[in-house]
Amino acid sequence: MNGFLGTHYGKIRKPWRQMILFALAWLIVSLLLTVPSWSEETSRPTLAIKAARVHIGNGRTIDRPVILIQDGRIQAVGSDLSLPDHIQIIEIDGGSVTPGLIDANARLESADMIPASRKGPGQQGPGGRAAISRDERPCHDSQVPLHVGDEEDPTGLADLAAGVRAGVVVSEQGSEVVPHTRVLDSVNFCSSDFQRLVQGGVTTIYASPDASAVIGPRGAILKTAGPMDQRVLVAEAAVKATIGTEPNRLGSYNQSPYRNSVSLYTRRPNSRMGLTWVFRKAFHDAIRRKDGLVAYGADTSSPEASRVLYEVLEGKIPLRIQARIQQDIHTAIRLCDEFKLRFTLEEATEAYRCIESIQASAAPVIFGPIFERPNGIRAFNNESNRSRYSTFRALLEAGVPTSLSAQDLREEDGLARQAMHAMRFGVDFEDALKAVTQTPARMLGLDGQIGTIESGKQADLVVWRGQPFAATSMVVMVFIDGNIVVDRR
Repeated sequence: MNGFLGTHYGKIRKPWRQMILFALAWLIVSLLLTVPSWSEETSRPTLAIKAARVHIGNGRTIDRPVILIQDGRIQAVGSDLSLPDHIQIIEIDGGSVTPGLIDANARLESADMIPASRKGPGQQGPGGRAAISRDERPCHDSQVPLHVGDEEDPTGLADLAAGVRAGVVVSEQGSEVVPHTRVLDSVNFCSSDFQRLVQGGVTTIYASPDASAVIGPRGAILKTAGPMDQRVLVAEAAVKATIGTEPNRLGSYNQSPYRNSVSLYTRRPNSRMGLTWVFRKAFHDAIRRKDGLVAYGADTSSPEASRVLYEVLEGKIPLRIQARIQQDIHTAIRLCDEFKLRFTLEEATEAYRCIESIQASAAPVIFGPIFERPNGIRAFNNESNRSRYSTFRALLEAGVPTSLSAQDLREEDGLARQAMHAMRFGVDFEDALKAVTQTPARMLGLDGQIGTIESGKQADLVVWRGQPFAATSMVVMVFIDGNIVVDRR
């Protein structure tokens, strides 16, 4: 210390020294707290959206709303909000706003369906912006237009494909029990499939494994656009299991032993009986290993798989089970009762035939897709022959928490159209909206962050021209974390 205080500080008695230090500390804190301009400036909203109507996602609507966005989050929403000076305002005459759509069971295209030659710099993107080639554009750029037809594919059918290619397998084929592997490690973030999703208003997905394993990898929860380092919300989400024919038939077919020849593919399941055995043994192996015992015998899963499955048994890792027909739904419920497992039921094509059993199991359902004719693997496995358009409505009327999923379908059969199909067969608009926003957000454990347009939540929004989900409406703008990722104005 210098000056008078430094000269005489040592002569001051100890109690007075403490009082002086306390007074100095109080003075510094007071000065810091009396600088309101800093905190006020940083808390000001940076973007305002005006539209004819906003659908909150929880059943509420607001006419002539203003949505204030700050730092990627919704600061406020209402019809009588005052706007500060020097703020960016986006006004959509006659438009309506909904939360970003959420597909809680999306199958991703593992490779880019659209060759680089169809993304040349000569075409104009939305808003007159020049498109850039596939090799030049950043992976998170979701506004590059799709070209239709060229010398490689004169019909342009690859560009206009309504869904992910059937039969594509990304799950590890070395075993039927692979919950220690991750779908995230197979995701191509530069695939145009993300572009197709976000242009349809889908902002968040659960990237689902395929159904080629009895107990498959862990899925991932992802944003469909934005900076690469911000797109992974949950790297290791729920484990997916399958009760049905696909673990036998999808990918490299399981084979029965032939004479003295055995290989990687000589394994169960070759039937539903074998599938059930593999599922039960995998969980029994996990219990034995946790108790310090040795797991042995045919179809023994790896120690790494057992460690994950024991966390499923403890309820630390969520479990999903894909089951379409009534028989398989009952099997899934029975197996989970045996091991006291909580689970989410996926697809559930014949849920209308066993709604009482689903109610008793307390399992939420991710239903869909709704289709006129089954496509892809569904067209060949005879598990979708008895589908009904009214099944989703029946689940809602029974009080079963149910969300909608397009799974591998896109464009005219994508998630927005799934909501439209549900409305066409008896579901009201608000219930259809909840099924693609609030309900899947809850199922993913992210309802505190996304799913509704409320203060403090991430600014994932879709601006529509016309009534959302109507056959003649279209997505005008999409925001993710407050950033414009699709702009068709």
